[in-house]
Amino acid sequence: MTIRFRPFSWTICLLALVALPVIHAQQPATNAAPAPAASPKMDDTARALNEIAQLIQKGDNDHAMEKVNAAIKLYPKAAGFYALRGSINFNKKLYAQAEPDFQAASELDPGNMVIKLNYYEILFVQKKFDQARAGLVGMQKDDMWGDLADYKIFLCDLFGGHDDAAKKEFDAFNKVGSNASYYFANAAWDLFHKDPEGARGWLVSASRIYPPMKNEFYASSLRSLGYLPLPEPPKKTP
Repeated sequence: MTIRFRPFSWTICLLALVALPVIHAQQPATNAAPAPAASPKMDDTARALNEIAQLIQKGDNDHAMEKVNAAIKLYPKAAGFYALRGSINFNKKLYAQAEPDFQAASELDPGNMVIKLNYYEILFVQKKFDQARAGLVGMQKDDMWGDLADYKIFLCDLFGGHDDAAKKEFDAFNKVGSNASYYFANAAWDLFHKDPEGARGWLVSASRIYPPMKNEFYASSLRSLGYLPLPEPPKKTP
């Protein structure tokens, strides 16, 4: 069975909230959920955020970059524009350029958990595992994002060479079971230990249990490291 998770797309979450004066952000995809239509009641900031997000969704990154740079000059304290510019650079794989924008967005809107996740993901894909881990620790008790933070901390330890810590975290996921972290931690463990077919079983199970957006939140880091998509399974000979 082929597992088809969406391309890395935190912008699904961003687009759901883009009409707000301050948005919650990350990486774009052409198959993301439709951005909300601009409302006559929107203020100029929200309207600009919406327009830029729709350009990103359409894949028009160059035009979106022009718009977002102009918007940052007009609204230098609006976290959403920095997050959108970070999304554009992430889409172009310009991670070092995306990092300061997500950092700025996080500092301007420190209570925004999704922007924080964006920032830590940018650190992760640059293999700044210890730095990403340090930030994620502060999210572990969050009711909505705690399980995802636990899983991403495990990935930081697994791929960052902290074998003892990763093994303890892996055993803890298996002891608890049932959470999305359980399925994806096992998939990551198998991929790290060069067992793609073992990983496939865990990913198939997750795809049958959780909605696509949730699966993508967990799968995205594995894709960023080049482990996904998985190659097609070997064909059985008659």
